[in-house]
Amino acid sequence: MSLKFNPPPVLVLMMGSTLWGTTWIWLKAIDGMGIGPLLLAALAYGIQFLMLLPWVLPHVRTRWQAGSAPMAWYGLLALALLSGISGIGFTMAMMFGDVVRAMLLFFLIPAWGVIMGRIFLHEPLTPIRIVAVILALGGAVAILGPDIHWDAHSGQGSGHWLALFSFSLPDWAALIAGLTLAGANVLFRHMQGEPMLVKLSIMQIGAVLFALGALVFFPEPVAAVTMGGVVHSLLYGATLLLGAMLATQYAVERLPAGRSSILMTLELLVGSLTAIWIGHESPSLLVWLGGAMILSAALLEATSQQKSLAS
Repeated sequence: MSLKFNPPPVLVLMMGSTLWGTTWIWLKAIDGMGIGPLLLAALAYGIQFLMLLPWVLPHVRTRWQAGSAPMAWYGLLALALLSGISGIGFTMAMMFGDVVRAMLLFFLIPAWGVIMGRIFLHEPLTPIRIVAVILALGGAVAILGPDIHWDAHSGQGSGHWLALFSFSLPDWAALIAGLTLAGANVLFRHMQGEPMLVKLSIMQIGAVLFALGALVFFPEPVAAVTMGGVVHSLLYGATLLLGAMLATQYAVERLPAGRSSILMTLELLVGSLTAIWIGHESPSLLVWLGGAMILSAALLEATSQQKSLAS
C-alpha cells in the first residue's frame, strides 16, 4: 500500500495510540446491542481482512510465481494464533471489565516483551530492563491485590484486605491478551522478510478463525443479536480498529524502538482518563499505585532500548 504523502510518524503514532485508548467506548456500546466479544471479533477483524486482501493477494501471487524463498508459514501460523487470542482477549476485557484495571493489566506488554525478547531473540537483559520487569509485575500485583480506596476526608484507606487476589474473567482476558500480543510482536519483529501488510492480514485472519472456533465451544446467545450491533461491529473494525492498527505499524517501522514505546504509553493514559471522565470509573488507591509502576516500567524499558540503539 503506497501513500502519496508521508505523514510524520510521531504524529501518526500519537493518533494511533489515542484511537487504541478510546476503543472501549465503542466496544461497550456494541455490548449493549446484543453482540458478544467472539462474534464482534469475527466481524471486526473479518472486515479488515477483506479490506486489505486486494493489496495482499498480488504480493503473495507474485512471490509464488517467481519461485522465491517460501514464506515462513510456521511463524505466520504462530503469529495468527497469538494475534487471535490477543484480539479476542482485549475485546473481552474492554467489553466486560473495568476499563482502567483491564487497560493497566493489558499494558504489561513491556515486561512480557523483555522476557520473550531475551528467550527467543537473545536480547540483552540489562539492569534497567530487569528493574522495568520487576516494576511492571509489582504493579500487576498491586492492581490485583486488595481493593483499597482512599478517603480524602478522614485521610485513611479502606478495603478488603482478605481478598488478596481476585481474578475475574476480564482480568484474565487482559493479562492473556497482553502476554500473547507481546509474543506476536516478537514474531512480527523476527520475520522482517515478510511485508507488513501480509503479517497484518495474517493477524486479522487469526483473530477471525480463533473467534469462530471459540464460538463452537462457547456459543453466544443468537436471540440477543441485533442488526444495529452487526453494523456497528463492522464499522468499528473497518474504521477505528483498522486505523489504530495501521497507524501503529506505520509509525513503529519508522521510529526508533525506544521512542515508539514512550509514545505508545499515550494509549494507557487516554484509556484511563476517558474511562474516569466518560465512564465515571473510580480506581482504587492500589490501582493508581499499580498504574504508576507499570507506566514507569514502560518508560524504563523505552529508555533501555534507546541506550542499546545508541551504543
